[in-house]
Amino acid sequence: MQAADIEKYLAQLGGELQTRGIEQPLHILMIGGAFMLLLAHSSRSTDDVDFFWLDGNDQTLEQAISLWHESVQAVAVNNDLEIDWLNYMTHLLMYGQVTLPKGRVWKKFGPLHIHVPAKEYVLALKIIAGRGKDIVDSRVLLKQTKIRTREQAQALLDRYIPPLTQKVNADGIAKSFKELFEEQP
Repeated sequence: MQAADIEKYLAQLGGELQTRGIEQPLHILMIGGAFMLLLAHSSRSTDDVDFFWLDGNDQTLEQAISLWHESVQAVAVNNDLEIDWLNYMTHLLMYGQVTLPKGRVWKKFGPLHIHVPAKEYVLALKIIAGRGKDIVDSRVLLKQTKIRTREQAQALLDRYIPPLTQKVNADGIAKSFKELFEEQP
């Protein structure tokens, strides 16, 4: 997926939700490759749109979840996408392991409200992941933030990533720091 595709699919998802009668806003925080394409203007593509649920109202989410799944599937079918084009697994894997900012509203598509975090937050997530594509994304984000040193990056992690999560992801963090700040001890 490219940036224009992602925006088109999210707009379609908002329309599908509206068609199914969803009126209460559903708030999600977009991260990952979709964030990199749409907000950091990265030149790469992505296979999916990673997100965290932001809705604090569990009743709204419970009432909408089956319609959510129907809507996501409709967008997938209409555009010949994989069913997991909108990736909720990130939320399941990372919930409780990272601080979850509310972000700012980036776009509204009917009842679908897309929030985005600060670039520094995405950088912190990329650093703990430590995969090759995350290192590449981190380099892009470093140019767009004020983070220049390993110490500043560590302070960023301390702001968004709890100590236990840092410990569990120590190998990814070490790899990222080595790749990103090699010239520093």
